[in-house]
Amino acid sequence: MTLLLLLFIPLAALLALPLLPDRAPLCRRVAVAAALFQLALALLAWRWPPADITLPWLPKLALTLQLGLDGLSLPLVLLTALITAMALLSTPADQSRSRLYFSLLLATNLGLTLAFLAGNALLFVLAYELILIPTTLLVASFGREQRASAAIRFLIFNAISGLLLLGVVLALGWQHPGGVSFAYADLADLELEPKLANSLLGLLLLAFGLKLPLLPLHGWQPVTYSQAPTPVAMLLSGAVSKLAAYGLMRFGIGMLPEAWLFWAPWLAAIGAVSAIYGALNAIAQTDLRRLVAYSSLGHMGLLALALAAATPLSLQGVVAQMLAHGLIIALLFCLVGVIERRTGTAAIAELSGLMNPYRGLPFTMGLFLLGLMAAAGVPGLAGFVAELLVFEGSWEAFPWPTIVCLVASGLTAVVAVRLFNRVGFGRLDNDKADWISTTWPERLPAIVLTSLVILAGIWPQTITGFSELSTAGLALRQNQPVMAPLLAATAPASDPTALELSA
Repeated sequence: MTLLLLLFIPLAALLALPLLPDRAPLCRRVAVAAALFQLALALLAWRWPPADITLPWLPKLALTLQLGLDGLSLPLVLLTALITAMALLSTPADQSRSRLYFSLLLATNLGLTLAFLAGNALLFVLAYELILIPTTLLVASFGREQRASAAIRFLIFNAISGLLLLGVVLALGWQHPGGVSFAYADLADLELEPKLANSLLGLLLLAFGLKLPLLPLHGWQPVTYSQAPTPVAMLLSGAVSKLAAYGLMRFGIGMLPEAWLFWAPWLAAIGAVSAIYGALNAIAQTDLRRLVAYSSLGHMGLLALALAAATPLSLQGVVAQMLAHGLIIALLFCLVGVIERRTGTAAIAELSGLMNPYRGLPFTMGLFLLGLMAAAGVPGLAGFVAELLVFEGSWEAFPWPTIVCLVASGLTAVVAVRLFNRVGFGRLDNDKADWISTTWPERLPAIVLTSLVILAGIWPQTITGFSELSTAGLALRQNQPVMAPLLAATAPASDPTALELSA
């Protein structure tokens, strides 16, 4: 029942919104209430794990409604509900076309939740494609000046990703010896010819590389993140991008482990190049939004490195990095939105002196500095814990790509220092001061996200304890697949030990 409620709550809210008066405060309250209710249910599911659900849906297409939670999906369901709530709270009180806007945000949440709950590969693909519709409409309808071109680019790249994924899933389902099946457990049992497995995994890496994204498939990301409204950028970068890393764990490592050994060195190299490319481009940016976007791209390279290594520690680092990155990047975009609303610009050259305690935005800039420090992996914050797991888990398998990613992490610190010196401590232009101080409702999403970033740094088990059983079942040790079927390797959802944080 809990699993169905996780889907029913956003569905009911988005269906109810068109019936309400088109008043932004009212629509936002309804949407926020739905997201918080969903978050509370996800927390209950962590404490009291629900049983899996299997219902016949379209048996002629081998499609069943299989829903479940384990150590891989639960933290991402929690992250999705949290980022959705914070994105909704970050929406301006005077949001235009509020019924459409909030309905599309909740539809994105619904698609993400369904994808993470899915126990059937074809159901995952349907949810994967569902997300593309509301996110494209959000960018096209509510974005900035170049929203049309950004939305078209986003649509093309992600539509190709979805088509490639659909082709791979259909090919895997048709290979099942007992008849067509798309259940994760059945697909994990497949024994494929090496050439076929390598080809399918290559297409899978291309599909998820477009979504993550990785170099050179990132053409949609900087422009989309910079042109999307702040709450939409928070959701795209903080939650939607995690679909790709999650999919690579489920489908790549979980179903094609031998082929993973073939592609892993290439993935590690691409991850290292993406990390250094993202960091260098972040240094060169003149706009806060694009700076945060390229910083996000660099962190996707770290995810690729950890996935390539596929050791128990690196895969635990993947889950931790997804959670840490989701919190940090949502925080940074949230604060960029606040700065832009108060100053009227996100251009770095036009911003200075924001740390001025009398006429600047010291509270906002203080949180922004902390977010940049977390992105750079400063100890005591969430980014450090995740990056430590990634580097330590990947070092033995891929030492040189790990060194490159370490350098990229150091360059992120350079980004933080240069930006803060220019924007925070530069001379405050008398023609542009005084800026109106932020209100507590504006600060609330940033305060919540900052608190969680600090909590995860002080108590790492908040982002590492979910996934130990699941990642151990996925790991490749000593170049040999240690792989039981994915769902069998993970303790069943009805077993509380599968989802409890380790002591």
